[in-house]
Amino acid sequence: MKPTSLQNRRDMLRITGASALGLAIVPTLTSCSTTDYDTVASKARLPDTRTKQALIELVRLATLAPSGHNTQPWKFAVTPNEIRIYPDLTRRVPAVDPDNRELWISLGGALENLIISAEHTGYQTDIAYSLGTTGDEYIAVSLKQVGAKTVEQPLFFSAIPVRQCTRNAYDGKPVVVANLKKLESATAGAGITPMLFTSAATIEPMLGYVNAGNDRQMTNNNFKRELTDWIRFSNGEAVKKMDGLASRVMGNPSIPRWMATLFIGSLLNPKAETKKDDKFIRSSSGMMLLVSANNDKTAWIETGRAYERFALLSTAMNIKNAFMNQPCEVPELRSQLQAHLNLNGAFPQLLFRFGYGPAMPQSLRRPLEQVMRVS
Repeated sequence: MKPTSLQNRRDMLRITGASALGLAIVPTLTSCSTTDYDTVASKARLPDTRTKQALIELVRLATLAPSGHNTQPWKFAVTPNEIRIYPDLTRRVPAVDPDNRELWISLGGALENLIISAEHTGYQTDIAYSLGTTGDEYIAVSLKQVGAKTVEQPLFFSAIPVRQCTRNAYDGKPVVVANLKKLESATAGAGITPMLFTSAATIEPMLGYVNAGNDRQMTNNNFKRELTDWIRFSNGEAVKKMDGLASRVMGNPSIPRWMATLFIGSLLNPKAETKKDDKFIRSSSGMMLLVSANNDKTAWIETGRAYERFALLSTAMNIKNAFMNQPCEVPELRSQLQAHLNLNGAFPQLLFRFGYGPAMPQSLRRPLEQVMRVS
């Protein structure tokens, strides 16, 4: 998600050390201007005027869900009465997500967007999972048009094009208890339990697990290589690929990949990542951990759906959020987190922070023709 993000993936790689290396005075070398990037990002959040097919519009809205490293690991197949969501295993990230757990969380987010959009525009929906055979697994959504909104969720629907993982510092202001309760209520269900952390006494241990995750991941060459592969260092590279973690989204300058490789090793390290995450978490209103009763693909999908409900409702409340899922990605830390929270056999799936702060540039999405499954 990883939803990493759910499947990703979180507040990654601040190139704030660039000025110390003399890069602040280097002109941006890119074939795409900032304006071009923002125009392309905005276009993905508008209806596709090339087609009048209502179900294709539902697919577009589904693709606005978050995914780990913004890999967008999904394919869609559309028939007159059904949309199927397939995992795109060519876009998996095995170093951070070896069992594809966060990939399926990402698909759950896309599913939730699809269900909300379908029901908002007058379809009854029915969901079935076919998860038995690797390579031919899918989520099927049957659709019956009834002409009127079948579920009234205007806040959720209107938030779909606006929602983002906001990877910057927040202002530290608390979220009022009434809104926290609404977010908890929207997130819970289908075997998923949200756990809130809003006091320093409860947040500090979570911060410790995040930092321990940085120690493991930022000393793992495979992890760093995979992460670097999914960073889009320039606006031009981002628009060409239409996926990945764009520097612009993370508040970093647009620079060519060759230039980034000159200093990337000095920035992808536990100390730098911990400093950044300390700042981001301490500026947040709180954190939430999604816990599942089971640890299988169905539970992962439901985790993604639960997170997307939180993300959409929090967007409607002008509350930002971003993933901090390192403790759920490193197996030994996940076990330690289970023990720390006395989960009694339940499974930590997704950890994220939330709070108030300014919006960041939107991430990119691949064109619809690239996410449609060819029979």
